[in-house]
Amino acid sequence: MTTTAELLCRIEKGGTLDDLAKALDMSKSILVARIEFLVRAGYLCELHAGNGCGGCGKCETCSVPVPGDGSGGVKMYTLTDKGRESIAGLKK
Repeated sequence: MTTTAELLCRIEKGGTLDDLAKALDMSKSILVARIEFLVRAGYLCELHAGNGCGGCGKCETCSVPVPGDGSGGVKMYTLTDKGRESIAGLKK
């Protein structure tokens, strides 16, 4: 099973749910459930249109807009400080 740290590292690198599920060899529904758990546990936060990300250390240089008004079903996530701290020692 994919560890929380591995999942957070992959999410930090970016990608779609389909890409992440394939790379992690898990179903998309399991991946979504794990992401929702990580949001509730404070490791991830959902980005909302209109208020910017606010949680990413790259906000000033990021050129990726937060998509839509939330009605299209597109969601984006970023690691919180807690999430970044939990994988800080794992990065090369």
